Amino acid sequence: MPRKKSRKIPLGLITLLVLVSLGSIYLVYNTWKKLHHTPYFANKPASEQEALKFDYIFKTQAEGILGIDISHYQGKINWNILELQIKDRPVEFFVFRATMGDDQDKLFKEYWKALDTAKIARGAYHYYRPNENSTKQAENFINTVKLKPGDLRPILDIERNSTIQSQARLREGIKNWLNLVENHFGVKPILYTSDTFNQHVLLGNGFEDYPLWVANYNPIQEPESDYWVIWQFSEKGKMKGISEDVDLNILRGGKTTLDALLLK
Repeated sequence: MPRKKSRKIPLGLITLLVLVSLGSIYLVYNTWKKLHHTPYFANKPASEQEALKFDYIFKTQAEGILGIDISHYQGKINWNILELQIKDRPVEFFVFRATMGDDQDKLFKEYWKALDTAKIARGAYHYYRPNENSTKQAENFINTVKLKPGDLRPILDIERNSTIQSQARLREGIKNWLNLVENHFGVKPILYTSDTFNQHVLLGNGFEDYPLWVANYNPIQEPESDYWVIWQFSEKGKMKGISEDVDLNILRGGKTTLDALLLK
């Protein structure tokens, strides 16, 4: 009796089936991840989300410390009526923009002096302009900001790619700024960036040793960058004494973490 020839499945079909299976697994996993990491307030009206987000974050981060950061965009502050509290949470650290590129924030000196004797941690940050010289930017910050024990470490704000150089060269400039400032102040600076920029540009390129302050305003349980120290979760905070909205931040780990970020 003649043998029946076995039917061979084309290799291309096998490859296609494998890819479809992997794609389905990824889709199911990604959907599960989004559902698992989406807090209850995500489906609430936008008008309610900010208040619910505030309560949710400080409930899930029981030891979280509230802080705000501002620049001259917030305008003049009425220090006589300023309330260092939002809802039932005291504001325990204040961060001001000191410099950006080769320029100085026009209200930095006023802001800084106002908290010179206040019993609250204060910090200063530099907004990094990716198309400008990193050494000059570091020198601008060093010459503008005078830190003392009890102040927060120096902070670098990097949010944008360069339009005149590669990402590799941009990272070199960022590291140069960080090294120059660390050598001057004797501590590793805090690195502020967006969750997206960190994931796509910084992560895996030697920046993990710097305390991470990450911005993500989405309705999430916590940022994608899981090693964050400070999370800027909203840009719509309200404080008596400041007419414009302020950025809201939570520092996790409580007093121990905050103390570790202060100059000794």
